[in-house]
Amino acid sequence: MSESETSKTPRNAAAGGKQAQAAERPVHEATELTKRNAEYMRQMRKSLDATALSGEKKTAVLNEMTYTLLAEQGRGTTARQLYGTVQERTEEIVNPKKTPVERPKANYWVTALDNGLMLFMIFCLMYGIMGFIGTNAAKNSAGANGITAILITSAIGGLGVAKLFEYLMPAKDGKKVSLWKKIAWSVLAIIVWMLVFTTMSMIQGPLNPVLPGIAYLIIAVVVFFARMWLKRRFNITTSMF
Repeated sequence: MSESETSKTPRNAAAGGKQAQAAERPVHEATELTKRNAEYMRQMRKSLDATALSGEKKTAVLNEMTYTLLAEQGRGTTARQLYGTVQERTEEIVNPKKTPVERPKANYWVTALDNGLMLFMIFCLMYGIMGFIGTNAAKNSAGANGITAILITSAIGGLGVAKLFEYLMPAKDGKKVSLWKKIAWSVLAIIVWMLVFTTMSMIQGPLNPVLPGIAYLIIAVVVFFARMWLKRRFNITTSMF
């Protein structure tokens, strides 16, 4: 080996050693942050060292923060503006807030079932009270307060109310429905429902039996709790109440 080759070996080895050290250093130690941001990162590193986070987690967090600061500091943005205080940022890293999972909203048929149950519950409660106290109104409404009439009227009403909400809600494509169309659809839905109610009221006898008042009240209570479960289970937001 020549003398020139011998003299180059330590120099090349020293240079390689420095490159290896630079490669092993976290990005926040090998980049040019502003004085204020560099001091923030120094305090941040010290704060994270006092936590139970693993070394890999700390390095990943610090590197991610530094990359962001390098991109934002050219606009005059400081680390304090981006992340808050060192204590706040540390708490956010150590105890991150869980993002609530948004449940999908109920579809048309589930909404129709919910509104149908609501109407059914109201009818049962009303006719139950009327039958329980034995008013003349209960006797004169024979047919309308039959269980078959209540079921069919509530089912049709539930379908109509769900469709009405669907029609009145803002369209996903951004198209707006005129106020007159909304009013016309609402009036039409009420007229159709009233026709169904009147028709069902004419049915009497075994096909449309009238239950005792206490039975209607019990059904109303059961339907109430069933509806509460349905609303929580399917995240129903479009109903009369």
